[in-house]
Amino acid sequence: MSESGLNISRRGFVAGAGAAALTAGLAGCASGTAEKEGTDLASTSPEKMAYDPNEGEWIPTTCNMCFNNCSIKAHVVDGVVVELTGNSDSSIGRGHICGKGAAGIMMLYDPNRITKPMKRTNPKKGFDEDPGWEEISWDEAYELVDTNVKAAIERSGPHAVTGMSMVASQIGSLVRHTALGVIYGNAEGSCSDICGAGVHQLEYLLTGTGNARPDYLNCNYVVQFGTNAGTATRHGFNMTAEIFADRRREGLRHVVFDPHMGAAGEKADLWVPIRPGTDAAAALAIANVLVEEGLIDVEFLKTRTNSPSLVDVATGRILFDEATGKSLYMDADGTPKTYDVCADPQLEGAFEVNGKQCKTGFTLYKEHVAKYTPEYQEEITTVPAATIRRIAKELGEAACIGQTTTVDGVELPYRPAAVDGFSGITRHKHAFHACWAVFTLNNLIGSTNAVGGFCGFDPICNGWADGNPNMAWKPGIWEPEGLIDCAGLLLAFPNSYYKKVYESDYTPTTMGMLEIQPISEDNHFEHVAQAHPDLYHTQAAEVAFCYACNPIKWWGNYDEQAEIFKNYTYVVGIDMFLNESSYFYDVILPECCYLERTEPLPHASGNHRVIGGLHNPWTVPVWQKVVEPRDGAPSSWELFGELANRAGKNAEFISTLNMMFRVKEEYSVPLDQKLDVEAFADSVLKSNIDEEHDFAWLKEHGVYDHPRTVDEVYIWANGEPGRVPMYFDFMLEAKGKVEAKAAELDIPWETDDYQALPDWKPGCGHEITDPDYDILPVYHTDAINTDSWLMENPYVNEINEENPYGYTIEMNAATAATKGLATGDKVRLSTQEGVSVEGVLATSEGVHTECVSVIGGHWGSKSKYMPHALDKGVPVVHLVPGQTPERMDHICSAFDQCIRVKIEKIA
Repeated sequence: MSESGLNISRRGFVAGAGAAALTAGLAGCASGTAEKEGTDLASTSPEKMAYDPNEGEWIPTTCNMCFNNCSIKAHVVDGVVVELTGNSDSSIGRGHICGKGAAGIMMLYDPNRITKPMKRTNPKKGFDEDPGWEEISWDEAYELVDTNVKAAIERSGPHAVTGMSMVASQIGSLVRHTALGVIYGNAEGSCSDICGAGVHQLEYLLTGTGNARPDYLNCNYVVQFGTNAGTATRHGFNMTAEIFADRRREGLRHVVFDPHMGAAGEKADLWVPIRPGTDAAAALAIANVLVEEGLIDVEFLKTRTNSPSLVDVATGRILFDEATGKSLYMDADGTPKTYDVCADPQLEGAFEVNGKQCKTGFTLYKEHVAKYTPEYQEEITTVPAATIRRIAKELGEAACIGQTTTVDGVELPYRPAAVDGFSGITRHKHAFHACWAVFTLNNLIGSTNAVGGFCGFDPICNGWADGNPNMAWKPGIWEPEGLIDCAGLLLAFPNSYYKKVYESDYTPTTMGMLEIQPISEDNHFEHVAQAHPDLYHTQAAEVAFCYACNPIKWWGNYDEQAEIFKNYTYVVGIDMFLNESSYFYDVILPECCYLERTEPLPHASGNHRVIGGLHNPWTVPVWQKVVEPRDGAPSSWELFGELANRAGKNAEFISTLNMMFRVKEEYSVPLDQKLDVEAFADSVLKSNIDEEHDFAWLKEHGVYDHPRTVDEVYIWANGEPGRVPMYFDFMLEAKGKVEAKAAELDIPWETDDYQALPDWKPGCGHEITDPDYDILPVYHTDAINTDSWLMENPYVNEINEENPYGYTIEMNAATAATKGLATGDKVRLSTQEGVSVEGVLATSEGVHTECVSVIGGHWGSKSKYMPHALDKGVPVVHLVPGQTPERMDHICSAFDQCIRVKIEKIA
């Protein structure tokens, strides 16, 4: 295969989707009806169609142009997809399709797609090296994978192989991990920086599930930190946008803290530009005002948090009753009692208990946030003190503290105010503290798990069908403090951070070192350990198995990543396109397009990307192929199933999948045969719904719904027990154990962030050490680009090109003027270490004065096989050292992307 690639415009591409182009050489596609002259097939407007809407079939399936996986319908005429629309029958997307989704037709028929396996013939690897791709048979491809993986494992054991996957295909990632585990005993894996490190953990702790959101339908005041949720991005975006917009028209007030005025800030009542990495200081200042002004929900803090816990002032540890092992509160009668029998716990106060000087957890919290005055935070964040006071007062008043409402006949607390955040506050060191400071504001006003407040997507499920609780879960209780546990993010099996902290072995078993990070979920530390195996006494992987991702560009400086990949003895790639990482692959196995494949249960068990709420039922959508795969390319399920079959591991592979997806024994597919994906999907539905709603039924109807009940949405609706933490005693327990294990292993490990109350701490790049390097580059996403697979798509590319800020470096106009810069200037951003990127400047009022901002910080493709994406955009993440342990948050594995740069005009 040559390195030329085809380069066509969106309109030319669309024209090529008609019969003429299809019969002229788009392999694997039947001819279709010629389009009318000038008609754009990417349009989803019902009044302008290239084809009669009554012609052909409208086939329901699932979009995979980003990880939200909205329900869609494909209009198929004579075996050709001519249009994609949202599926109005499904709550997942609510009938909407975004620009990315509409552009999916271009991914399907992109002539630059790879559809046949290939192997490298040039042993030299690098961005400037032609791999010399040679087409091979599928038998040879599978044999190369199996031989090289087995050879590495025979040399060095199962940890010699690491798996990599992207969030855009989370179920595929689960299947990849499962297959490598059962076939090769592999346990290694890493993931990209695109995740909610810190966010998910706090949401687990506070809502019982790993994703949470404002109860948009009932909320009147939303404060967002570092997220465009509901306006341009994030989980269930197409589900949220309409509801959020309606509520805004009805008076919901919206405040956004963000260095860049993205879609959320643009539409908000108030955009608050904030210095990157300082969100915790602003949140703690809001807490200061809420506490000082008495705008707190005392009853909630007393009965639904551990705020009344008696804390030994000398040690900072909560007191526990020796007989029962439960935490002690001070009752109104002056007697310390366990939390579960204390009639009237005292929220504040200092006491002597068993000869120890004690204060309540809330008293210590109040004393702790006292220093975070609005004036104090202003020096840190640049946010005016008056702005903080205004927001805090509005938030506290909007919470309607003390009020109740009735939902489905159940009287519940009504707290129509919520504070939300996402990845903007996690791209930093001390990310856990930032998320902690932000989300516990909901505790102060009593909105955690309340009507109108901050609620989990799916904290409880009673089953997907009446009388069938097979797919069911609810948070358990950590008895020593009465705190709620949680259910896992994707498969919703029981999970407990407290159990991990108090009972687990902290000895790392993989490069991800998760055991010594008991409050982390992400294998981000593998990036550091792979580069420094001697420092951490880990085993560097020899083979990388890369599924549906671009790992050269998903973590810091690309040249550093390239060196890591050069050092692997063998790299396997599974993808649809030859991206930058493919320059380092030894063999590549193509996966078919999402419109050409069937996948069981695309939203897993926990409906990870479905925003929940009573108005959104439990929805099981179909993901079925709508056209035959070009050149017979397999889906990831089929590919991994084939590997398991060749290894004689069908029983192990299928049994593990049965456990993951809760398949009942009587519905299991045969264990002695290669996995049949459609039959497996059938077994999942019969097990978790009923025999009537099998896969044949779902293929025809597109979606299965089951109504949620009030207790599934508001976890304490039935008076269930459970609290959430305000004083994090378990962090001090973890600190001691982590320090002991690090000393035993003789490895460096930061433990200063293990404390019982949240703080703001300066991260990388906070201070200006050289006045020439005074700019902080940040990146943001918009609706067309968020969590997208790639910019190679002609439609997406054209939208970005027409956006004046699409592929540019956006800078505050006043700051630019002081530096003698203007819109249209070509500029260079460079670090003190000499790393640089270049781009064209575009000035605006929508950027913090100390920042420049770009869309999609990982852009700037180096792959000549992707001509539309080649050299487009500015990859500011390349400026960030990716293998420096000091940039890691050692609590939740977040990665600090703040770095000071110099900006200068170039000829």
